[in-house]
Amino acid sequence: MASSFKLRHFSNPSILRNINRTLLVAFLDPHRAFLAQRGFDLVNSDEFDYDALVAILMSPDEDTPDTLLDALFFVDEMSLPDCHEDLLTEAYAEDIDLPESDGITTADLAVRLWLTDSNILERMHAERFLVKPKSFQYFLSTFTRLPDLHHPAEAVLQALQEELNDWFETKKRGRGTRVFPFAREDGFWFLVRHGEPYKREGTLENGESSSVYYRPEKFDVLMYNPQIGELAIHAGTKGEKQAYCRSFGKHLFGSDAFFDIESVEGKFTLEPIIADWRNCVACEDVEGLDEVRLTELQFRHNAMQYHVEVHKADDVFAAMDDIERAVPAGATLLRASFKVKFTGALRPRTVVIRPPNVTIFDRESDSDLLNRWMTERGFIRLEASEDDAEPDAVLAVS
Repeated sequence: MASSFKLRHFSNPSILRNINRTLLVAFLDPHRAFLAQRGFDLVNSDEFDYDALVAILMSPDEDTPDTLLDALFFVDEMSLPDCHEDLLTEAYAEDIDLPESDGITTADLAVRLWLTDSNILERMHAERFLVKPKSFQYFLSTFTRLPDLHHPAEAVLQALQEELNDWFETKKRGRGTRVFPFAREDGFWFLVRHGEPYKREGTLENGESSSVYYRPEKFDVLMYNPQIGELAIHAGTKGEKQAYCRSFGKHLFGSDAFFDIESVEGKFTLEPIIADWRNCVACEDVEGLDEVRLTELQFRHNAMQYHVEVHKADDVFAAMDDIERAVPAGATLLRASFKVKFTGALRPRTVVIRPPNVTIFDRESDSDLLNRWMTERGFIRLEASEDDAEPDAVLAVS
């Protein structure tokens, strides 16, 4: 198994609750022994502990079956609402036994197809190429002296959750926020479960029109890099990201100003494209990557009019060389999209760099290798802060 796959993790726990309990048990049954080793009894548990299962899947080690994480990825990707009809058509074509009632979810269909033949779901995924890019925004610490990182104590998590509860409640999203920390090789990952604004949808029950009124559940992903004091956040709104910076800084590091939410300098630059041209996509020095190609480049001309030029090609460098074009002097690079071939992967995946501080990955698990590549090529720039203050190390072993 390639190293890029070993880094893969599962970070969308909501999909587990969308799967029929009996189907979920059958889906996980080939990995019963592994789950038992991690303290999860798949069969004899009176109450199915979803949180415990999430904790296992978010903390993979060398013994974690890659096949399990792969299976969860494909089921998650193919459980979008607009996949339902295609999955149903495929299930009929494969003569899969479906329940007579209409109460079968898209996730249920995806699992039934996977249990019948995993190749079916992988093929459908490849045909649709339905990836869900994850956009991360990065916030560097305002401090130069960083505390050691340990697992946060339960009291610290409780205080953090209460403050986030207060914030989400003022935004009409209710309480019930939970923060799940996971120590990983590349730092600390946090899943934040919270509510969304109430939603009302029309329903059909026994042929009668009705409606349901409910609060959707949402998971945000945060990654803290202790080497450079950086918090990467995948969340929906600017307000959420700022609230996370303040609350995590306050409760984990003793300062609500620990993370910089105002700086416009940013983490990313596209200057290597101008300085190094096609040499900026070299990847031979990053194990786990086979090839990187620039497939889209956007830049704004230095002109009186707002003039943005976009180039798209299988290889933008080759295409611009063919037409004897270059990025004009004084232009501002806005966005670059790269196709990346991971060792062992069937198809390339995409990473988008959008200065000053946004990257978009097809999968969160791609971030580690791609951050290494971006650092080596100069797309990531890290400048030391002039602030010599030292925060309190309030992270403690629980």
